[in-house]
Amino acid sequence: MTYLDDRRVARGLGVDILQEFAARSGIDLEVNLDIPWNRAMLMLANGEIDVMAGAYFTQQRDRQFFYSLPFTSDDIVVFQNADHVFEVNEVGDLINRRGARPQGGSYGDFLDSYAKDHLDIIFSPTGNRILDLLINQRVDYVMLGRYDGLANIANDNISHQIHMVEPPLVKNPVMFMFSRQSPCLKLVPQLNHFIAELEKTGRLMEMTEIHLPTVPQN
Repeated sequence: MTYLDDRRVARGLGVDILQEFAARSGIDLEVNLDIPWNRAMLMLANGEIDVMAGAYFTQQRDRQFFYSLPFTSDDIVVFQNADHVFEVNEVGDLINRRGARPQGGSYGDFLDSYAKDHLDIIFSPTGNRILDLLINQRVDYVMLGRYDGLANIANDNISHQIHMVEPPLVKNPVMFMFSRQSPCLKLVPQLNHFIAELEKTGRLMEMTEIHLPTVPQN
């Protein structure tokens, strides 16, 4: 959805859509992916930034912010140490296992609530290195968005050490999330029309495939 490439340039499907929409609409767009998620959420709430270029839906966020139509979806997947695999068919299979997920953000109302009430799971600040916890056997599993996990595996060349469990725990739609204090709020209907147009013409899938990480097969 969003990431910094090797030259620290902001890229991703969410970035591409906003940049093309802004160019069509005559809007100057500034993209900053260096702001930590929790701080960015506070800035969004205060109207210091206009939009998050990719967020899952939760009831609490829906009351505070304003969502666009979904422009993609992301699976929340369990990653395991390839030498210590165990069967996972549903989230209940993670009970009595030690897990980790990135600090900040949400995986949707159901998974957030279930994890809080039933799972032994830590919030790791090491977002890009969270799979090290598996390699070092500090946890039994890592709960992570599919594309985040695949990108980490590809970047670190650790496909032989990490096992990705199928099926995913949940599939979350991904939307742009606007500050209700933003003057750009009036543009959301036009943005929704643009997203629908990209999907109808098949261009949305073409734009998506550009950013999918490629992981070597074992």
